[in-house]
Amino acid sequence: GADTTDADPVTVVRAMYPYIERELSQGAYLGHITRHMLGLFQGIPGARQWRRYLSENAHKAGADVAVLEQALKLVADKR
Repeated sequence: GADTTDADPVTVVRAMYPYIERELSQGAYLGHITRHMLGLFQGIPGARQWRRYLSENAHKAGADVAVLEQALKLVADKR
């Protein structure tokens, strides 16, 4: 049967790093990727801080996976 186990959102975010780095190296903006990741922590303490941090920082020039790591700290501190 299908595996119905929910993946840990932190693991999901970090699994995206190679894809994100590849896209950024080809000229993509981090915000275009992270806007689809805003709901990953829905219902988890720190989710609002996650969304806010990404919304405020992912669009800045030079934004990279370090922005995601900082946002993850905001969620991890609440878990």
